Amino acid sequence: MNRRAFLCCSMGASAFATLPGCHFSFEQGIFNPCASVLPNELADHPLVKSAWEGLKADAVWDCHVHLFGNGRSRTGIWVSPDFDNPTGIASKVRHTMFASGGCLGEDEALWDQRMVERLNLLIDGFPRGAKTMLLAFDFTYDPDGRRRLDLTTFSVPNSYAANVAKTRPERFEWIASVHPYRKDALDALAWCKANGARAVKWLPPSMAIDLASPRCIPFYEALTRLDLPLLSHVGEEKAVEGARRDELSNPLALRHPLDAGVRVIAAHCASMGESADTDADKDPTRAPQVKNFTLFKRLMNEARYKNQLYGDISAIPQLNRAEVIAEIIRTPSWHTRLLNGSDYPLPGIMPLFSLDYFVRQGMLGEAQVPILREIRNHNALLFDFVLKRSLRADRDSPQSRFPASVFETKSFFVP
Repeated sequence: MNRRAFLCCSMGASAFATLPGCHFSFEQGIFNPCASVLPNELADHPLVKSAWEGLKADAVWDCHVHLFGNGRSRTGIWVSPDFDNPTGIASKVRHTMFASGGCLGEDEALWDQRMVERLNLLIDGFPRGAKTMLLAFDFTYDPDGRRRLDLTTFSVPNSYAANVAKTRPERFEWIASVHPYRKDALDALAWCKANGARAVKWLPPSMAIDLASPRCIPFYEALTRLDLPLLSHVGEEKAVEGARRDELSNPLALRHPLDAGVRVIAAHCASMGESADTDADKDPTRAPQVKNFTLFKRLMNEARYKNQLYGDISAIPQLNRAEVIAEIIRTPSWHTRLLNGSDYPLPGIMPLFSLDYFVRQGMLGEAQVPILREIRNHNALLFDFVLKRSLRADRDSPQSRFPASVFETKSFFVP
């Protein structure tokens, strides 16, 4: 029995209950149909055309696109045994959903290749000049600088991300990932800059990176000197288990790189979970628990970070984050500091999104839903883009939307 039949017949939708803290909708089914090239009637649909109105396509860079695979084609990608050959129900669901979202197919020997092929197909559904920024992802390291495979879920080498980006420089850029505890961290960072990296990606709770650690200080200095921004996950993390140090996802920890002069992108606008408000009490065991999004708002509203702190809106249309979207749109003082990213392949994981939710919230028209669903069947990247361009915080106000600047991200990465 193949994976798809196993999930449908043996586990069914109830298996998703084994993934705590996540919210799911089955209005568009469980599996991505992974249809091929977008038909002309969809590519030329008025909803798609209107999404591009007022935008310079060659300035549109999706700043949060994951490379994925399993390394079986000797790409250097590494995945943990539990992810590669899962045994528990939760691991099997996660494994299957990533494969479905990325349209990797049943033959796992081809996953690395299929991921790149799919990304090529999807970005070619965008106007000429638009790009995706491919993310590398480093291993977890301990404070002594030792690589910890036992605390790593997957790793995508910088060299691999750089090489994939070089295959189509008109369509791909790349973002490095260097763990600051590595003994060769500064040399690795310099190599990444020299080979075209536009930023550095960290996922602190999974990679066990304490942004307050003295080991990060030389790295922050290097990021500032090289003018490389830091794209750091903040807020609760569900997709990548890794070290599972949830206390390291506190948005207030971003003050450390910010105060060192680093330009910082807070991934997902810290739109999930709670953390200790260490502004109220320096002792995190005594500090009150506050929504991470509230802590992100506090940082965004501090004048000293106006030209340093940004937020990416990747993944925020997902059901478990969507409640913050209207407030973000209604805060125009942030708009020039927001960057669009898709967090691909997550837009291709069908149960993570609910268009009906946005209709109920008055942020999307019912007539738009069938078109968006059909676009998603063919092109999850375009779906994410058109959905965000279509959302209205106030349905009757054409201005209550994400402005063009949120999507024209090139100028942030290429000042």
